[in-house]
Amino acid sequence: MIIDPKKVKFKAVRASGPGGQRANRRSTKVQLWVKIDDLPINKVQKKLVQERLWHHVNHKGEVWVADEEERSQEQNRDKALEHLNSMIEHALEVQRPRIKTEVPRSFEDVRIREKKIQSVKKQNRRSSHRPL
Repeated sequence: MIIDPKKVKFKAVRASGPGGQRANRRSTKVQLWVKIDDLPINKVQKKLVQERLWHHVNHKGEVWVADEEERSQEQNRDKALEHLNSMIEHALEVQRPRIKTEVPRSFEDVRIREKKIQSVKKQNRRSSHRPL
């Protein structure tokens, strides 16, 4: 998906973590915001993005992303745009309905075996504290 760079707001801030001698001089972490209404997708897809990426949408209706992996601001800007694209593509994927299956018999056997072990453990604790 191609997002118009004029519609994207970028901000560079100081990254966390070790940075050596230039740690407090360079702002390499990149934050970006783009309004969901400015994305080149239809209304139904915009609603999907709003619902599925709710934890990355602020009160202004903007999707935000932050990247600070690289030591270069330009590389982090490119990574943030890639990250935004992948998030939106993932949100727009059609999810297949889950087909319910039965619990396997082996799983039930393991569960019952663990319950019996727990029961024996509790019984042993009870019998050791009884007065004679």
